[in-house]
Amino acid sequence: MENKKYYTHLLNIICIILYAAVTLFTVLHHEVWRDEAQVWLVVRDLNIIEVIKHVRIEGHPLLWYFMVFPFAKTGLSVLSMQVVSWLFMTAAAAVFLWKSPFNILSKVCVLFSAGFVYWLPVLSRSYSLIPLLIFLLAIFYPQQKEKPYHYAIVLALLSQTHVLMCSFCTVMGALFFYDNIFKNKDNLKKYIAPFLITFLPVLFLSLYIFTCPHKNESVSEYIMLADGFWTKTFITYMINLFGVMGNIRGILLSLLLIGSGVIIFVENKRLFAAFLVNIAYQFVIYNYIWMSAPEKVWAGLTVLLFCFWVVFLQNELNLAKKIVYNLVLILFFGLSIPLGIQLIKNDLKYDYSGSKATAEFIKNNIDNNDIIVTNRPIFTSSIAAYAKGYKFYYPQTDGFYTYGYDTRADEFVPPEIQEKNMQKFKNKKIYYLFSSLAVPEEEVLYKSKPATLLMTERFYILDNLNGIRKNDKNKNQ
Repeated sequence: MENKKYYTHLLNIICIILYAAVTLFTVLHHEVWRDEAQVWLVVRDLNIIEVIKHVRIEGHPLLWYFMVFPFAKTGLSVLSMQVVSWLFMTAAAAVFLWKSPFNILSKVCVLFSAGFVYWLPVLSRSYSLIPLLIFLLAIFYPQQKEKPYHYAIVLALLSQTHVLMCSFCTVMGALFFYDNIFKNKDNLKKYIAPFLITFLPVLFLSLYIFTCPHKNESVSEYIMLADGFWTKTFITYMINLFGVMGNIRGILLSLLLIGSGVIIFVENKRLFAAFLVNIAYQFVIYNYIWMSAPEKVWAGLTVLLFCFWVVFLQNELNLAKKIVYNLVLILFFGLSIPLGIQLIKNDLKYDYSGSKATAEFIKNNIDNNDIIVTNRPIFTSSIAAYAKGYKFYYPQTDGFYTYGYDTRADEFVPPEIQEKNMQKFKNKKIYYLFSSLAVPEEEVLYKSKPATLLMTERFYILDNLNGIRKNDKNKNQ
């Protein structure tokens, strides 16, 4: 028995060292793109009150912004935000290795799956907070009667990571209310405050986001994407998890996902309700509000791990069930390991975004007092994360920007008005910054590497617009 514990402990140490080393090495070579940069720029360039006012327009909770705030305000580089994400994921990996009830092969397949080895630790976003909080929730779930505040605080924090987690947290809060207040009227005082800790943050978040629907990004997108297609949403969901796949592999992975739901239903119908609501809620969001993305779907998939974790801890599973359930996890997560390896190789070999290299060119070749005109701030904002002190002018709104501006879309401003806006800079050197594939490359002063992984993060800098105007003229003819 002692030897088994020793070897388990040794394997865990090897796994966590390998996981931490691989992910940190990738993080240090990863260039942030606009969605990562947006958080950094908002907290770097605004005060705390302005941050609170702005973030509600983006449709996100404030937790991640508050966590990044002190690092941005102390003058550190954007890399500090990336390291924070990595630290949370490394802590999650350690908790998973030492505390989860699965066998070592299941643990390895989960941690080195595409989501856990790349999308969540390498892309610095609020999704990196979710696995650690989900795993802590799984630990405290069986102890919620004895440690209601521990459970409630973790659940409250989880609800503030991303709106994707709100449905799951709401169901878990409702189950907490039903078990400990509705069915336990003899000891109400012990559980009322913990319940309020779980309930009030979700209520606050809902009011915070939806009290400005005329500006809120997610609400305004609802009508635009309301012609969504459920089958397409499911296929996109699976592609974001496992990459492009053939029919046989797609059917196998779909059956594994459905089989996981069946296992949860058989073993714990209450957990199945939380799992089903979580999946349905995500699909509604992906179908009507936001496009799905790998980091979103992988963060949401942690709910499946939570459900399996609780099933293993609370149910007296026989050996056959343990083998089968572990095998489901091994196949489902293990089949994405090759994709994770390829994602890491690509990020190390190529620029994920042209933001960092473009910022270096700007700092070395363009004076801070010169005017850099952007074709749209939201697409060039990632450069500002590396080029502190520079702002980009947008003729469409006659303003200077670092982070993406508040409104979802601009009203069209006639070219003559834009030209008039530009007249105030006639005595200054003007450069034009584009995120576009349509810029005539022979006219540019600078261009990103052609193999940049995100095509919208390939940037061009010009010192005149003659080439572009010539192209536009030819197109009109």
